[in-house]
Amino acid sequence: MEQEITLGVKVLNGFLSLMIIVLVGILLAVVVCLILWMFGFF
Repeated sequence: MEQEITLGVKVLNGFLSLMIIVLVGILLAVVVCLILWMFGFF
């Protein structure tokens, strides 16, 4: 069983990891904005 990882798979994995980080950042930003809105900062 060969475990060869091609360049395309590496690029795809990097891209997916980046997208996950971006999505988590957006979710955290939304939660923080909701909390600030609840306490009347906006």
